[in-house]
Amino acid sequence: MNFIDSIREEIQTQEGSEVARFVVDTFLRCASGSMKSGYHIEFSFDTYEESVELSEILAMFEMLPKLMGRNGKFIVYLKSGECVCSLLALMGATNSLMMLHNEIALRDVRNNSNRRANCDTANIAKQIEAAATQVEAIRKINVSSLSEKLRETAQARLAHPEASYEELAQILGITKSGVVNRLRKITEI
Repeated sequence: MNFIDSIREEIQTQEGSEVARFVVDTFLRCASGSMKSGYHIEFSFDTYEESVELSEILAMFEMLPKLMGRNGKFIVYLKSGECVCSLLALMGATNSLMMLHNEIALRDVRNNSNRRANCDTANIAKQIEAAATQVEAIRKINVSSLSEKLRETAQARLAHPEASYEELAQILGITKSGVVNRLRKITEI
C-alpha cells in the first residue's frame, strides 16, 4: 500500500469540522502524490473554480498551495514536508502524519551525514594537496640554510607528509598556527 492509499484508508472514518471534512472528501475524490523525491500531494480538478476553492482553504491554514493547469485539468499541489504535514493534521491522519515525520527525520539524518562526509572528504583532499605542495617546496630548497625552527618544521613535514597541522603541532610541541606560519614561510622561499 502506498502513502496516499494509507492516508485514504485512515481518513475515511475521521470526524472533524466542516472545513476539515471538505478537505478529506476532496482528498478522497481527487488526490495523488508521493514521498519518493520530496513530499508531494496534488489534487486534480476538472474546473478552475474547484481548484481555487481548495487553494483558498489550504491557504487559510498557511499550507502555501500551488495551482497550475495540466492536460486540461487544474492541479493544486503541496510540495513541502511542512505543508503536507499540516494537511495530514487537518484531515486527522495522525498515523500517516507520524509516518511522514519519521520519513522527514530519516532524510534529515541521511542528508546531514552526507554533508558531513562530503565536508570531511573535501577537508582531507585539501590537507593532502597542501601537504604535497609543502613537501615539493621543501625538496626544492636547501633545508640546511633554514633557521633552526623552520628546518625542524621542514624535516617534520618530510618525515610525516600525511600528518595534519594538529599532528605536526604535537610532534613539534608548538601550536597549530605556529606550524601553519612556519610552513607558509617555507613555501614562500
